[in-house]
Amino acid sequence: MILKNINFIVIFCFSFSFGQNSELFDQGNELYNNGNYYEAIEKYSSIVKSGEHSDKLYYNMGNSYYKLNDIANSIYYYEKALLLNPNSETINNNLVFAQNMLIDKIEILPENQISVFTNSVTKLFNYNTWQYLFIFFEYLAIFLFFLFMISKIPSLKKKLFISSISSTILFLLFLIIANNSKNISENNNPAIIFDKQIELREEPNLRSEEIIKLHEGTKLNILESINDWSLIQLKNGNKGWILTSSFRTVK
Repeated sequence: MILKNINFIVIFCFSFSFGQNSELFDQGNELYNNGNYYEAIEKYSSIVKSGEHSDKLYYNMGNSYYKLNDIANSIYYYEKALLLNPNSETINNNLVFAQNMLIDKIEILPENQISVFTNSVTKLFNYNTWQYLFIFFEYLAIFLFFLFMISKIPSLKKKLFISSISSTILFLLFLIIANNSKNISENNNPAIIFDKQIELREEPNLRSEEIIKLHEGTKLNILESINDWSLIQLKNGNKGWILTSSFRTVK
């Protein structure tokens, strides 16, 4: 089986503090390492219910569900882990292993090189970090320009002017990236199908024509919801309506 061929990083090597939940986390890790995956999930779930969130916690839950061959839950928690740590190679690798067991093989819609580069730069930090950067350089540019205006030394005025212009350019660059980050976040509403099988339809009713059948574990993006139906988009760009009760949102 695929499960036997995957080398998961030993969970207990993760060292981080959950405060009062650290004991539950350690207990969950011990249960996992002893092969008691159901019990490990119960410990991890207790931490989540208390309001604690961590990419390592969700990663461990994804591993536990994977060991139980529950691919939908496994992918769901790997995706939640990636929201908190999108650049983790370990989480991404294990997600790929889980996705290889899906029934639906949906190709990703190709992107042009400019979009790939822009998105890769944007994803280096979250929106809040980009926001802090453009605000910092905005005030820095204003401060340096103020010093330029009051300075009486020609050589210093030149340096201050160049520094002010450079800070302004960085401010505008980070402002653009921050807006792009915000747009990506707002348009990214991922969800995982949990029904064994669901029909993607052209309209939000059972009488409309079926586009394709989708199966548990498949990832989709929610565009809008009307009553009991949601308009979704797949990775290949296809859109359609499915019952809202058939999936769970990742965010």
